[in-house]
Amino acid sequence: MGKQSNFFILFWILLISLKCSASGDFSTIGGRAAGMGFTSVAVSDPWSVFNNPAGLAMLHSPSCGVYFENRFLVTELSLKAGCVVFPVHSGTFGISFREYGFSLYNEIQAGLAFARKFGRSFSVGVQLDYLRIHLGEDLGTRNLVTFDIGLQFAVNHQLTVGVHCYNPVPAKLASYQDERIPTVIRFGLSERFSENFIGAVEIEKDLRHDLSFKTGMEYHFVKPVFIRVGLMTNPAIFTFGFGIEWGKLMFDLGTNYHRVLGYSPEGSIIYRFK
Repeated sequence: MGKQSNFFILFWILLISLKCSASGDFSTIGGRAAGMGFTSVAVSDPWSVFNNPAGLAMLHSPSCGVYFENRFLVTELSLKAGCVVFPVHSGTFGISFREYGFSLYNEIQAGLAFARKFGRSFSVGVQLDYLRIHLGEDLGTRNLVTFDIGLQFAVNHQLTVGVHCYNPVPAKLASYQDERIPTVIRFGLSERFSENFIGAVEIEKDLRHDLSFKTGMEYHFVKPVFIRVGLMTNPAIFTFGFGIEWGKLMFDLGTNYHRVLGYSPEGSIIYRFK
């Protein structure tokens, strides 16, 4: 009976959290984005393999990373992810993996991405995604394939525009009520106002929900330290975090605060081989 009670408590948390509201939801990954209001579509870093594969084309060094989120400080809702990025002559490949949930509900997603630059300013990235959704107590498992596509355009040395669409052809999850994986479209800008200060704004449209607005900023406080703050709407969430660059390693910590469900700490480590 205790196990069933825990399951129903977690189930209701999932229902009231818009961030966790459906199977196969898009999630912004990376400690840097977590501190900047989840703005990521016009940013280029190794976590672009999740957030906008077009950003991979701007990377010149092979790298790998791990990420962890303790969503609302509930162990059963934790999200774990990893990535490997390796540039080649014709573009940049990325491999991604993430896992979310616990024994009674679990999602595993694996992706293979490729991005390429066209000229000095324009890049395109695509990713093929495999998604496995498992319900415990012998309720079944679904295996799905979808994809996402992204674009980035550097208007000048300071301003970058990004567009990303996750699951543009909605993958079918169940026949009952024609349930499908959500389609999410994002558009954003990032501006480097100075060598030490970056600002970003973004709009996100999950086709099932109202438009969400995001904004964030990053300040290179002193040589190894980055300070970040941000916010988003629908749901209303405030974020903050920091990063430390130590040689080839980048440590990023962030957290967000939901006024009903509380804090969700997030962290990531990136290692660049060059």
